[in-house]
Amino acid sequence: MTAYNLPFSSQSDESLLYGASWYPEMWPESEWPVDVAKMKEVGFTLMRLFEFAWKRFEPSEGVYDFDWAVRILDLLHEAGIQVMIGTPTAAPPAWLTSRYPEVLGTKADGKREGHGQRKHYNAHSRVYREFSKKIVAKMVEALGSHPAVHSWQIDNEMSGFDYGQETREAFHAWLAETYGDIENLNRIWGLDFWSQAYDDFSQVPLVVANVGSIEQPERHHPSLVMAIARFQNEAWTRFIADQVAEIRKGPEVLITTNMTGTINAMNWWEHFKVLDRSGASMYSDLSYYHYNYIRFDRLRGEKDAPYWLLETAPNWSGGGPVWNIHHDERGIRAFTWLSMLMGGSMVLYWQWRSHWAGQEMQHGTCVSQTGQWMPGKDAWQQMAGEFKTHGKFLLENPAQKGPVGILANCENAWLFSIDPIHPDNRYADRLRDKVQMPLVRHHYQRDLLHPDADFSAYKVLLVPQLAILPEGLQARLAEWVEAGGQLMLGPLTGNRTTEMTLWRDSNYGGLEDLMGAGQTLRFSPHWVEKTIEVVFGDGTACHPEIWCDAFAPRADTEVLARYRGGYGDGLAAVVSRKLGKGRVVTVGCPLSEERLMGLFQQLAEAVDVHPLAEGGDGVLCCPRVDAATGKLTALGLVNTRKTSTTIHIPVSGRDVFSGDQCGPGVPLAPLQVRLLKVAASE
Repeated sequence: MTAYNLPFSSQSDESLLYGASWYPEMWPESEWPVDVAKMKEVGFTLMRLFEFAWKRFEPSEGVYDFDWAVRILDLLHEAGIQVMIGTPTAAPPAWLTSRYPEVLGTKADGKREGHGQRKHYNAHSRVYREFSKKIVAKMVEALGSHPAVHSWQIDNEMSGFDYGQETREAFHAWLAETYGDIENLNRIWGLDFWSQAYDDFSQVPLVVANVGSIEQPERHHPSLVMAIARFQNEAWTRFIADQVAEIRKGPEVLITTNMTGTINAMNWWEHFKVLDRSGASMYSDLSYYHYNYIRFDRLRGEKDAPYWLLETAPNWSGGGPVWNIHHDERGIRAFTWLSMLMGGSMVLYWQWRSHWAGQEMQHGTCVSQTGQWMPGKDAWQQMAGEFKTHGKFLLENPAQKGPVGILANCENAWLFSIDPIHPDNRYADRLRDKVQMPLVRHHYQRDLLHPDADFSAYKVLLVPQLAILPEGLQARLAEWVEAGGQLMLGPLTGNRTTEMTLWRDSNYGGLEDLMGAGQTLRFSPHWVEKTIEVVFGDGTACHPEIWCDAFAPRADTEVLARYRGGYGDGLAAVVSRKLGKGRVVTVGCPLSEERLMGLFQQLAEAVDVHPLAEGGDGVLCCPRVDAATGKLTALGLVNTRKTSTTIHIPVSGRDVFSGDQCGPGVPLAPLQVRLLKVAASE
């Protein structure tokens, strides 16, 4: 894969940034000052602009008009409002798609996308990449040096794979570069099965890579589908990096984009490597705010800098059916503060003013198409003041990293969707519901980490369903454990090669040396889960889920639990091994939350890792620490429920919002937000 320049900076922001997306190209120039005055009135400090304005910038090929955009930047700068510029490549103009139809995307059924939508281009298209680079270069030349410009956003919510002829030819070239010759590919993928072997790379089909879904009917060869997903994502990284390179030719400025979802078909871990900040769009309803916790944990673990929330609803959403995202102004404030407290430094609403035409006219906004305030003004105004008052403290006392890490990546999400083993085994959902959320409910601070991340500062690592281990990870984990780390492996970890095949000379590709055990049996408990138990040494038990590995422990490895009943009766289900100053626990199947947390808490206590609080069902704890020492300086508490509760914390502190002295018992009203500065930092 092409090597790209790394981001220029990971510096912190100077203030918390707050605002919305604005599309002034939809409105007469006489109304722009009215909008800007209202933005200033509500206290917004940054607006996101121009992400769909390609036609206004380039009304016909090679003819450019940026004067109107400069006047908008002038207005915002005079009002003290900064700007994030979006590159407009998600919506190419009609002159481009009609004159150069090869830039349009091709669906899996062979039909080309049509004009009048967005994201209807082909990221593999050489012609489209050149036009994209050119418009970005012209924008940088015309707008990049304006004092209002704070940052840039690449495209908008990028996603999708292409299946056109140019993409097919590029895929065959990629295969040749990756595998060298066709016989090597046939051998590595085991293509003698079902007579799938090829005589030439041109014969390899570009099949549907619907990675992320387990509902796809019988699929093509799993190694092929994995290769297609990798190839498609490398093109997306190039597409992003091309635009970044053009922006880098202008003044030094931070660059980001907005990820959707958590772990899906787009490999955002790779895409964010060429960007300065991780960013996202999030629209989960108040009843499902917990869906976002893992997204925040992931964004926080992505960069050594605050993440940015580039889109959320200011009140309700309406891309299709209209639903009330935040329910009322308390919800608006709770979710916005939740993003900031968990490690962000920017929240932007989508959008500022209601469209008077086109798609999404009923989406929630800050002002209507007639310029009237929409529901939420009091909350936005209140938070703008709070961010101004407390922003400096929060930026000097960032969200705590760790001490617990959960390792995950996209390729394993793809693997379990390409080769599904259970209707309930959706990778991202299982990580969230069965691993991350138990830690949240027990108030352990945690990050979602890519296996390539530096986890030297973490004390406990969980590695569930990481079937494909990136090269070098096993050695890094062994070194980390020997130094005192507490590691929980499995279930379903280490059992596939990088080509998505099973290992031929062992079951875990050498991971046995770290586990202190080999595999003696693997079996499915599907439909018979209730007849099988995992019984621990203290007599407690639970039923397995999804899949079971049974272990043959080595002499220095302790058996913590055994299967009772079923194929694995009497065999080891959970094993533990000391390694240097640390310990490795390997789990053979998904366990109940109670039993999982029992194992986890033993590992955590061994390295002095304790929960941030007790009780407070539905309350999210957000620790803030001194940037230099890592010492706890504040604790953010957000009650995400519409009922009152009390949470118990091991420290006391003063709430910066109410002035209340709190602790150890802290009462929280429905959807209340507290930021407690602990006693030593007051």
